[in-house]
Amino acid sequence: LSRSPWWVPQLVIDYITPSVIQQHLSKTEAKLAELSDETLMSYPVMVDPSKIMAMELLANLCELLTFSGETLKVKFILSKMIQITLKHGMSPLSPLAFVHYGNFVAIIRQNYEVGYHYVKLGLTLMKQSPSRAHDCQMIYNSAYTRMHVEPMQTSVEFFLDGFRAAMKSGDTRNAMKCAYFYDVACFWVGKKLDELARSMKETVKQMRFHKNLVLMSLLLPIVRMTQRMVGESAIPPQIGLTSVSGETHNEADLIDKI
Repeated sequence: LSRSPWWVPQLVIDYITPSVIQQHLSKTEAKLAELSDETLMSYPVMVDPSKIMAMELLANLCELLTFSGETLKVKFILSKMIQITLKHGMSPLSPLAFVHYGNFVAIIRQNYEVGYHYVKLGLTLMKQSPSRAHDCQMIYNSAYTRMHVEPMQTSVEFFLDGFRAAMKSGDTRNAMKCAYFYDVACFWVGKKLDELARSMKETVKQMRFHKNLVLMSLLLPIVRMTQRMVGESAIPPQIGLTSVSGETHNEADLIDKI
């Protein structure tokens, strides 16, 4: 890995500077401007194992940097993923790079027309890929730009599509993430409360089963609000938080400990 030209030692700490990021973004933008959608959709498949591994590592690093708030460096990572793709062919994660790039152009640069175009291109490339292992990530990430461009009441359904894709591939972590954002988004776009309450109960049930306590704790306040809006005074104990040890905490227990 240290010999790979795509992986610089201490990349995050030393190498990535604003000027380097801008250089890579400009390079990526110029290369993409030379290629039509038809050319990209007919690109050869990536066969070099080291480049496929590099794409996997960069995709994982992109997610970790986003979670840690290092969003400036994410621009560099997604730019490198596209550059590797254009030089060595389409990997199973190349469509995700185009979706991320589209989100950047649309949401950060406020160019929704171009950004939406690359998001849709990434989804088209996803359908051409023989692998379904990463469909959830692409559908999930595409929803952010699509919610800005398409009607929000229908675009939130893409989170549900991502959940189904993740469950089919056994990716329960991303499935729970999609379920969480689906329920939260549905709350704010005005989905019928009784339907939303049933959906949230099922989501919490799944999160309890998969021990995803972080997302479960984030969802709990909206579950409580929804339950009260439909006429229930408190969250039933069966959908309270369950610790790894199996101990269940209902709403009153949680309030007392705050």
